Amino acid sequence: MDLAYFLNQRLEFVEYFHASTTASFEEVKSKIEAGEPPYVDTRDPEYADEPAFLEEWERADAAMTITGAACLDLLQSTFHAFLDEYMDEIGNKQVIPQLKEMGQKSWFENYRAFFDKYLQIDWAASGADLDLLEQVILTRNDFTHNIDLLSLNAFQTPFHSDKYPDSAFADQRWKTLFVQRTRLIVPGETLQRAIGTLRTLCEYLDHERYELMRRWRTERKVEEGKK
Repeated sequence: MDLAYFLNQRLEFVEYFHASTTASFEEVKSKIEAGEPPYVDTRDPEYADEPAFLEEWERADAAMTITGAACLDLLQSTFHAFLDEYMDEIGNKQVIPQLKEMGQKSWFENYRAFFDKYLQIDWAASGADLDLLEQVILTRNDFTHNIDLLSLNAFQTPFHSDKYPDSAFADQRWKTLFVQRTRLIVPGETLQRAIGTLRTLCEYLDHERYELMRRWRTERKVEEGKK
């Protein structure tokens, strides 16, 4: 199976979904900031105690962040699906339930350790930013499990913050001495980098899959020749 083809189809959809969905929210924010219709401030300045259309701006901003979070979820599910098909292609899908026995702290690190130990494939050799990819997963988890009921914000868990205090998805405006938790956002340019990172890693792994199968066939022929 051409795993790279199906991978790129999904990644291109993520790009399309994010760009087409956030465009309308970005337009609302831009019009509010520029005071363009229908967001024209007609209040008496003497009684204006907050920016005009603040609630509308915050709703549009939150919608952009939630859309980005949905894209991170799509990236994680795409990576999971890729690895699942990968293991099936090389005939090792049955070991997936035992991956946690690799003793790492996440499924991401368990897979990485498995590839290194049993397949002799070093993910770092791909040149992909593996730290960014792990931050995608941690941020996705925080958005899924760490939503604040009192707002639409999601925050870094202590585990995420300890491992990546300067996470690419941390809202730097919240990183002050007076704020105990760091709000998470999904900047468009960071999402694009994450998509590129996942594409780089998976294309490398797919290339190594063909090399792995070729090596196994050669070794099988050698073994058969000894009989």
